[in-house]
Amino acid sequence: MNVSAFTPHGPGFRFIDNFEIITPNKQGRSQFHLQPDLWFFAEHFPGNPIMPAALLVECAAQACGVLWMSLPENVDTAHMTPLFVAGIDAVRVLGPARPGETIVSTVELLKEFGSLAQFQFELATESGVILRGKATLSRQLKG
Repeated sequence: MNVSAFTPHGPGFRFIDNFEIITPNKQGRSQFHLQPDLWFFAEHFPGNPIMPAALLVECAAQACGVLWMSLPENVDTAHMTPLFVAGIDAVRVLGPARPGETIVSTVELLKEFGSLAQFQFELATESGVILRGKATLSRQLKG
């Protein structure tokens, strides 16, 4: 799936290489390979680089957004419907994401209510699960 059609982020802040639907209208999975030369590894932390937890949450939020915008009723307007993080809940950081690993984000749409949608997410690398939580996204409808 062409992820750039479903997210407004530029290439330097897009944390999804590809996305697949697991269960139509319900679950999806993205992958993001952590190239060793990514901008945040140089300073976080020198000698022991890991992806910042805030960016792991962003990775999850982007995957949630792509799932939501890929729903049949949203596909035609995805390019003009900006999404925003309205809430992050019950996040648990369970491990690091290191250069050279691939983050697999599995996201599930729990419920939609008007211009909001709630998701559950789990991120994993080859080492196991590294992040779990819930996200609520908001869309700004243009009319």
